[in-house]
Amino acid sequence: MQVWTKLFAKSPFKPLIKHSEVVLKTVETLEQALQLWYRGDYGEMAKLAVEVDRMEDVADRIKEEIRDSLSSKLFMAVNREDVLIYLHMQDKVADAAEDTAKWLLIKREHEVPADVREIILQMGTESIRAAKLVHRAIVQMDVVIESGFAEREIEKEYSIIREIEGVESTIDGMDTALMELVFSHEGELSWGDGLYILNIARTLSNISDKAKDAAERIRLMMNK
Repeated sequence: MQVWTKLFAKSPFKPLIKHSEVVLKTVETLEQALQLWYRGDYGEMAKLAVEVDRMEDVADRIKEEIRDSLSSKLFMAVNREDVLIYLHMQDKVADAAEDTAKWLLIKREHEVPADVREIILQMGTESIRAAKLVHRAIVQMDVVIESGFAEREIEKEYSIIREIEGVESTIDGMDTALMELVFSHEGELSWGDGLYILNIARTLSNISDKAKDAAERIRLMMNK
C-alpha cells in the first residue's frame, strides 16, 4: 500500500494512471482477440480472450489497493471522492472488455455472416479507440494538474474528451446498422445466433459507454 501513498503524494492521478495502464493493456488484448475472431483463428483468439479475463482481475486488484491506500488525510488538488468515482468508472472499461471476451468464447466457431462480422469488427475498433483515449485523458489530466491548470493543457484535455464523445456517436450509428443487418439475415440465423451476435455488439458498445462516463468525470473534475 505504501507505494500508492507515495504516488498520491506526488499527484492524485499517478495511481490512476498506473491502473489505467492495465486497463489499456486489457482493451488492447481484446482488440487483438477480436481481430483473430474476425479472421476465424479461434484457437489463438481463445488464448487472448482468457488473457483479457486475467488482466481484468489484475485491474480489479489494483483498484482495491488504491482504494485502501487513499487516506482522507492526504492533501490533494482534487476531491478524494472524485478520485474514487473516477477509478470506479475507469475500472468499468476493463469490466466491459472482459464481458466481450466471454461472449467471443461462448460460440467461437459459429459462422457469422461476413457483413455482420465486418461491422462488429468496426464497432470493436471504434469502441476500443475510446478506451485508449481515456488513458490519454487521465495522463493529460496529470499534466493539467502539474501545469497549475494552464489554459493550453486544459484545452488539450477537452480535445481528447470531445474525441471520446465523437466515438460514442459513431458507435450509436453502427448499433442501428448492425440490428438492421441481423434482421436481414433472419432466414439463416437462429434465435440463439442473433442473441450471440447482438450481445457481442452490446458488450463492445459498453466499452465506449464506460469510456465516455470516465471522460465526463474528468470534465467535472476540471470544472470544480
